[in-house]
Amino acid sequence: MLKKLPVGIQSIKEVIEGDYVYVDKTAHVLKLINEGKYYFMSRPRRFGKSLFVSTLEEVFKGNRNLFSSCDIAKSSYDWTPHPVIHIDFSQTSNQTNKTFKQSLERILREIAKTHGKEIEVPTLPEGLANLVKALSVSGKVVILVDEYDKPILDHLEDTKTADENKNLLRSLFGTLKGLDPHLKFVFTTGISKFSQVSLFSGLNNLDDITITAQFATMMGYTERELELFFCDHIDKIAQEKHTSPSKILSTIKEWYNGYCFFPNSTKVYNPFSTLSYLKYGTEQSYWYRTGTPAFLIEQIKKKFPSTLDLSGSKMKHTQLADIQSIDKIDLRALMWQTGYLTLKNYDASTALYELDFPNREVREAFFDSLLIEFDESFPSEIATHAKTTKKNLLDCNFQAFFDRIKTFFAKIPYHLSSKGNEGFYHAVFLSLLEGMGLKTSAEDVTNLGRVDLVVETDKTTFIFELKINKNAEVALLQTELKCYAEKYCHQSKQLALIGVNFDTNYRNISDWRGKLFSTEGKLLTGLIPRKTNPLVS
Repeated sequence: MLKKLPVGIQSIKEVIEGDYVYVDKTAHVLKLINEGKYYFMSRPRRFGKSLFVSTLEEVFKGNRNLFSSCDIAKSSYDWTPHPVIHIDFSQTSNQTNKTFKQSLERILREIAKTHGKEIEVPTLPEGLANLVKALSVSGKVVILVDEYDKPILDHLEDTKTADENKNLLRSLFGTLKGLDPHLKFVFTTGISKFSQVSLFSGLNNLDDITITAQFATMMGYTERELELFFCDHIDKIAQEKHTSPSKILSTIKEWYNGYCFFPNSTKVYNPFSTLSYLKYGTEQSYWYRTGTPAFLIEQIKKKFPSTLDLSGSKMKHTQLADIQSIDKIDLRALMWQTGYLTLKNYDASTALYELDFPNREVREAFFDSLLIEFDESFPSEIATHAKTTKKNLLDCNFQAFFDRIKTFFAKIPYHLSSKGNEGFYHAVFLSLLEGMGLKTSAEDVTNLGRVDLVVETDKTTFIFELKINKNAEVALLQTELKCYAEKYCHQSKQLALIGVNFDTNYRNISDWRGKLFSTEGKLLTGLIPRKTNPLVS
């Protein structure tokens, strides 16, 4: 009989005792305990943070029997019980700074009560200090903090409350440094890292393991773990679909793998989406649908069309690892920390990380969500429209393709399109192509310049040069003068060079021109559209 799949379960006791599949991460627990004392790790939502914190809690409580079949049981770990303070900030009330403060005071008192203690909480720092000192009579204390940043992230649109909650966290965590003699171990996790919180300035010896080789696979599933722990479930799906286990693995990899937390380290699978696929046997955007925080969507809408530059963008470690200011958040850093971008490459000579979407789930769902923001149609209508438009492009039926694209632009609400600049039109066009399930490359570099947009299909490579308030002939001529085709002409594919012009008065594509070449480089046809723009003579 197959073991159950622990979709959404965050208690290690429930996973192991309930006969669910458990991907053993206790070797990482042992490494943390043996090599340090104060740790911080940032990971996206639904990536196993809470389950890992629960694992740490049971280990430090000395629950040896629970881990009898795990790696840590084979070690020399002594299983000495320690008092544990576990604070999950996702369970706090933070609508206002006052309710947040009251919620934390109540949590500190409840933790004391579970240990048979009573404490005074005149202020939050004093309450935490009193709690640690009261519990330390039974042994050095372990502090585990989960989702520490939720009281900040919940209020990014209300910077006053976010700042107040941030200052409250600063005062609370600032007391830890003075409690060092009473502490055995401190582990804090969240989605983002706000450098102003004293958690990261007061504790000079805090070890941020977010981007480290040793702990890159501590959360999420590696390919080896997927094959080892879930082989029976993979076989079952393969039988149901009348295909091979290798094809099922290939599907899971395409959709849910690709997260990289250190340059050239082993990539990991999104655990929530992987478990959901294994449970239902259908590839869908499980994590994106349930894990996309409202604050991220609002930031994307604010920063659009900078979303055009997300894939392939480059950042230094300091930019990725810390959010310096609540009211000036770098969208790339936020999307990296929330899991919508991941590390693709690292250039040691410039110390720059290159970012990209991790997998098909995130890439498609991200651009689908942008399209819904632009188009007032229902998602089902957009999906049908995208399917037909994609077929037009794949068939090189450019007139039908651009007629449909123009129909979409015509539906963009006035308050968005009236402020459109070049980046806006480029980003919407890219979003449309991505929403069709086409893999695009924006600003692709050649020896003579940058190609605005490249779309690769099995049969044809499409090179788009995009202009604004000029004309399509100028755009097409640029692709020829800068020899953009040379980079792509040896792929045994057709090659299409297409110039597109956007008109800000018309708020749409005014005209387009193109040339289509055979796999041997022979000009098949020049592409000239019907004139449909009433504002162009």
